[in-house]
Amino acid sequence: MTARTGYMTFLVAAAAAIIFAITRVENWGILCLIVLALALIGARKDAKAISWGQFMPLGIVVMFVFFLIYNYANPMWHQVVGYQTANIRHIFQWNEIFNAIPFNDAFFFRLWQPGWLTEYFQWVYNYGFALSYWICVIRAFFTKDVQKFGRYSLAGYLLQVPLILPFYNLVLLQEVWYVQGTPDLLERILTPEQQYSTAMNCFPSMHTSIAFAGFLLSMREKSVWYRWWIGTYCISIIVSTMYLKIHWVIDVFAGMAFAYGCVKLADWIVGTKAYAAFAAWFEALGARLQNRFMGPKVPQMPQAVPPDSSTLHG
Repeated sequence: MTARTGYMTFLVAAAAAIIFAITRVENWGILCLIVLALALIGARKDAKAISWGQFMPLGIVVMFVFFLIYNYANPMWHQVVGYQTANIRHIFQWNEIFNAIPFNDAFFFRLWQPGWLTEYFQWVYNYGFALSYWICVIRAFFTKDVQKFGRYSLAGYLLQVPLILPFYNLVLLQEVWYVQGTPDLLERILTPEQQYSTAMNCFPSMHTSIAFAGFLLSMREKSVWYRWWIGTYCISIIVSTMYLKIHWVIDVFAGMAFAYGCVKLADWIVGTKAYAAFAAWFEALGARLQNRFMGPKVPQMPQAVPPDSSTLHG
């Protein structure tokens, strides 16, 4: 095995291991993997013209950091909610106000509720919070584009989580089913205490904001297939929040507005000179590592063209 082959084999194996680890955090099933695999179709159309050997070394490091955040975020989020329940006295309490607004409970999405559709939206909601984000981030990795990597990750969790917490600390608004005293359409087995804490943090809808940020950024891609695929999936997540009586209509519009603001903030960050310098350093270091472990590419000499036999014989 040559040094070039061994280096690339190591990088591919490391990237595959990280992506596999990402899929195991919440035990993604076959449907999640199909959604992810289909989203990668056409990634070449949006890929940057640099080599995998140049992009992957630092791309893998960044993906690993994102994986660590994802792996430890859920327990940390439960600690935040536990702290809220025990200590925070919200300034704004909107349960009764939101319940009194006509059409705000999105009843029109539940005029037709066949069992298969409810199961579909349950699946979409349960996995959509993470899957819609990771589809975009993993595909950005496959485009070898540091700018896309930055936009998708920043507009998703990296900006949204810290920026949304002030809303959740100031506003007490709980899920539609909890406020109206109807069964939980997600069919979660919860004690009364768990119901209270689980049903918190509705304004704005973060399921909506994560999905809508992915939707807005995906509409910029060249691949028509990807725009339609991820667009349909992200819109399904948004609809599921209302169909399942999780979020109020106003929550959803607030989540979309919040996502738009995060996308614009991500655009600004990626457009700064500091990020341009980071991207240049990222690619330059990748190029040095590629040359160090794979050696510089040897240009191929043009093959000599045999002389025309007619000229040899005059």
